[in-house]
Amino acid sequence: MIRARTLISIAVALALVLALMPTMALADTGGSTGGSFTAGADDPTVDAVGIYTADHLSTVTSMGPQTEYAVKVTVSDANSLDNLNTVKVTIFYDADGDDDFSDVPVSGDTQTCAILTWTNPATWAIDPDTDTSWSIEDGNCEAPTLTGGSGDFWFHFKPGKVATEALDWDAYAVADDGGGTPGTRYDSTGYDMNWYGEITVTTDNVVWGSVSPGLDFGDVGSDQTVTSVKYIANGAYDEEVAATDTWTGASGNATLDATGTCDDANEFSLKADDTATLGSAVPVTASPSYVAIDVTDDLGTPEAGTDVDTNTLWLKLAATFVGDTYSGTIYYKIANGS
Repeated sequence: MIRARTLISIAVALALVLALMPTMALADTGGSTGGSFTAGADDPTVDAVGIYTADHLSTVTSMGPQTEYAVKVTVSDANSLDNLNTVKVTIFYDADGDDDFSDVPVSGDTQTCAILTWTNPATWAIDPDTDTSWSIEDGNCEAPTLTGGSGDFWFHFKPGKVATEALDWDAYAVADDGGGTPGTRYDSTGYDMNWYGEITVTTDNVVWGSVSPGLDFGDVGSDQTVTSVKYIANGAYDEEVAATDTWTGASGNATLDATGTCDDANEFSLKADDTATLGSAVPVTASPSYVAIDVTDDLGTPEAGTDVDTNTLWLKLAATFVGDTYSGTIYYKIANGS
């Protein structure tokens, strides 16, 4: 009996203790806030650049003014090509031949540089674009599908008439997405630019009128001026002249004597120069052989060409000549002076 009462007392005490313990009110034990970060766009890369024939079938080693070519620029962008702002290729004369990036021009020049630009989504342009015979053949240019991550841009162009004749023209391509670092590639192949020449004679006919047998160079009435000859060239050039060896008349022919002696009947001779000075004139040869009346050593003409307004011809006749009107052809030619 005594042990039983003891157990009951203990149980009551425990119950009292539990009842007297305070209840705990718990506050929030965690929290949260927003977070964000921006991953920068991958920079584009230019994987290849080269100059091809207009049909894209093969690369070239040389170019000729006024002939169409195509520059292929291969570009990659992990964010898709539609992320690009521009693709640009500079075709330029590397005058010192050192393939240095610092030599790449920043503006076009009719004699030394053209900059071709594609602007997203479909605009093609060239610098220089005025007073020049350089051209971008935008109807033939091609851009790849812009949803892809890489592709080929084809820039079709024609070098200008006065693009400097030289052995080292290079190409430099830039792909820019407007952020980060543009992709670039330097093509140091060293393309040749071939010689180009063009001539325009604005005088339709040179007429001496009525002259007497025995007329000599320097006599009154022996000289006539060709109004103007325009020369366009991208390098050193020679001014040359020739004439048909037989001039025809109603009653017979007159024969050109390139020696200038005119010893035989119905022989005539011509002298020519690009000045009005007889002392510097040379005897005109029979076509197809030409003689130079001036040799230039410069790097070519301006885009508009060089006009020579003092081209002069002097006539000499044999002492015996059948009276008639004789007609022939005088040829002016521009030739490679390199």
